Amino acid sequence: MLLRDDGSTDGTLALITLLQQHYGPWLQLLPSNGNLGCKANVNCLLEVTTAAYVALADQDDLWLPQKLEQSLALMQQLEALHGAAMPLLVHSDMELVDAQARPMGTCFLKCQGLDPKRTAPVDLALTNVVTGCTTLLNRALLQKALPIPQQALMHDWWLALVASVFGQIALVSELGVLYRQHGGNVLGAKGLGLTYWRQRLQNLLANPAAGGHTRAALQQAELFERRYGQLLSALPPLLYLPRRRRWLALLRLPPSQRPWKHGPLRTFGLCCLLVCLPR
Repeated sequence: MLLRDDGSTDGTLALITLLQQHYGPWLQLLPSNGNLGCKANVNCLLEVTTAAYVALADQDDLWLPQKLEQSLALMQQLEALHGAAMPLLVHSDMELVDAQARPMGTCFLKCQGLDPKRTAPVDLALTNVVTGCTTLLNRALLQKALPIPQQALMHDWWLALVASVFGQIALVSELGVLYRQHGGNVLGAKGLGLTYWRQRLQNLLANPAAGGHTRAALQQAELFERRYGQLLSALPPLLYLPRRRRWLALLRLPPSQRPWKHGPLRTFGLCCLLVCLPR
């Protein structure tokens, strides 16, 4: 097991020392040179490992006992079908629990209104349905995806994009992780209630030119195209057009490239944002 402490100040290193005494050389601690941030920290770990398969884990979530066994079984089925040279990513849904690991009565994908079947590049370019702490990755995917660019939105999103374009993504049918919600989550499960939409509107009104999550996703798609020469979405070039011409450009897109997010309200908001954003 590889572990890296990303500059913690809460006693984590003392706990790691105790774990190393218990597990011995099975648990390897990478040298820490300060706080790198989530993407760079994960990238550092992935570039060091030489394992045939890699499962990502977050420090505050709980794996269910069957999680790794089921993920590996599905991964090996896919490799038997497609070959180990194909980049493959296996993931699962998560049960939401509170800080004391008590069930909250729902799962992550349902709470967020996400359809895990929508893993085509044109869909993933706008919305990620893969959560890193549930994933199992094969060696072919790591060789294709690394290094994860610092400009990527999140490491799991980048890995999912690479798997979608050059390989395959598969969902384990059973829940694999208890996703702890404690108020300090970097992302967490925010749901789609009034608070979610109010925050999105406030962000837009506070800085209309920023474009928030949508502009960042389109910039990530451009970054992907520059690295791999593969077009993820026809939407990034629209932002270089004058705003008055974007509606027409949207209407002229072929059906396979038109923006469809997860749900009509999200899709409507995306289209309005694409038309209104400054260049």
